Amino acid sequence: MRLITERLTIRPWRPIYDAQQAHDIYGDKRVMRWLSGDADASIRITQERLQRYCDRTVHGFGVWAVVERAIDRAIGSILLIPLPNNDKTDSDKIEIGWHFRPASWGYGYATEAAQALLHHGFTTVGLDNIYAVTTADNLRSQRVMARLNLRCLGHTEDYYNHPLELYELTAEDYGSGQLSSMADRTVSMSVPLT
Repeated sequence: MRLITERLTIRPWRPIYDAQQAHDIYGDKRVMRWLSGDADASIRITQERLQRYCDRTVHGFGVWAVVERAIDRAIGSILLIPLPNNDKTDSDKIEIGWHFRPASWGYGYATEAAQALLHHGFTTVGLDNIYAVTTADNLRSQRVMARLNLRCLGHTEDYYNHPLELYELTAEDYGSGQLSSMADRTVSMSVPLT
């Protein structure tokens, strides 16, 4: 899958080529604080992470690179995957999520990329609901969820073995809301990569 927005390209990760840029995300403790994991200790570990992301990308679901087009640099990840239960099995809920390098925080990139992926999830994949999770103290992520019109369903301890806040957007709310028309203007191309 490849999506192009006003400022961004969403494309598959290329583990060897992108590992250095991805290490600016997953090697940074400020990012990993929100992901409940340790920062990647080396570029090789980040490369292995990207390969796992590539292996998981199938049938419109996966984890993709978010590239800032003006500088042709991977600045983040965007995901649309089954939300994992505490035992690491896939739940019946599809999660949208984002991870960005700190230098790219505060510029609206997460919102822009997520708008494109929500459009993909509802219109191409045909999902009825898309969920998101965050910790109670991750205010940046909660503000992105609010801009995307995700509704907070409350506290949960069912996913990632961590207390989280669960959010949801339904296809009905997406289709009747402003977000759908914003995504139509933002996403200029959605084509599968061969």
